[in-house]
Amino acid sequence: MQSSVAILGAGLMGTAVAAAHLRCGFSVLLYDSVDSVLQTVSQRVAEELRIQQLPFNKSLLNWSREIESVHSCPIIIETITEKLKAKQKLYRKLQETAKGQTPYLFSNTSTISISNLAESLTPEWRQHFCGVHFFHPVRQRSLVEIISGEETVPETINHAQQHAYQIEKQPIIVGDGPGFLVNRILNPYLTSALTLLAEGVALDRIEHLATQFGMKMGPFRIMDEIGLDVVLHAGWVLFKAFPDRVQHSLLLLKLVELGWLGRKTGRGFMLYPNTVSWEGVGVTNTELPAIISDSNISDNEIIQRLFVPMYEEAVCCCNDGIISNLTDADFASIHALGFPPEKEGIVSWGTKMVNSSKR
Repeated sequence: MQSSVAILGAGLMGTAVAAAHLRCGFSVLLYDSVDSVLQTVSQRVAEELRIQQLPFNKSLLNWSREIESVHSCPIIIETITEKLKAKQKLYRKLQETAKGQTPYLFSNTSTISISNLAESLTPEWRQHFCGVHFFHPVRQRSLVEIISGEETVPETINHAQQHAYQIEKQPIIVGDGPGFLVNRILNPYLTSALTLLAEGVALDRIEHLATQFGMKMGPFRIMDEIGLDVVLHAGWVLFKAFPDRVQHSLLLLKLVELGWLGRKTGRGFMLYPNTVSWEGVGVTNTELPAIISDSNISDNEIIQRLFVPMYEEAVCCCNDGIISNLTDADFASIHALGFPPEKEGIVSWGTKMVNSSKR
């Protein structure tokens, strides 16, 4: 099996994915076109490994702003901004500099169709291209989604699966389409939280009830960790695909316009003295645009509004052919979203709620 990997994009996700490979003995080459980003790569990767109490073997990490350098690696993982045109532009650049080589190309896209991304690739590159979607925080989430495009060959999917096992991740194969599985069931959770906040339910109360329910992180903390700009863009992608089920948040748009993007800028729904992903919980941002907290909604209704839409979307994913059985949604909700294991997954929990309501 391969022992080296190139990662395109040295942001929070890129460095986290790099650390996941380094801890398993892979040699990593990080590419980014921005010099200032590359100047802090070693420090940020070292911090990511420090959090895991793991040693940092500097000899295994290299970085470059020259795209040609990545072709020395048989596997290339793209982790750049979640924008179709930006990714396709990078793929064209990769092909132009490849000199006849065709590596395995894996995209960490969280919402964009793999077949749509592949339109900028030649037929041979399309065959060796698939989605390998990691989750925040990479060090704590064992699941990766593997997504085949229309022209991806089985050998590529098998190689992606084996690679996931090599870096101690559990792969789950899901169908292609906007949001795939995990982000489709995550979006209703985040949307419901934003709606409740707009209706006057206190942010701290929503966070507390979500974690009391058993979630590893509340919805606002999750959005801050992902990046509010990324959440906003993912929401637009999903809205275009499912306009009858996806809503927009004016508050989320306002925070992005202010440049309050979450942990990576130190300010979002919460304030973060430490910008390393998932390190420290942060405190509520008291400078959020004014929202009147006067809701009389019960705790139980808040729980229902947060989690029932997730269950309903999981069922839709199965009906749409994104997954072949609902147990995949249970597994993914626990291992990618931090859903409480004792509740056996979002579908198992939702089915019990539906059945109990019929009694």
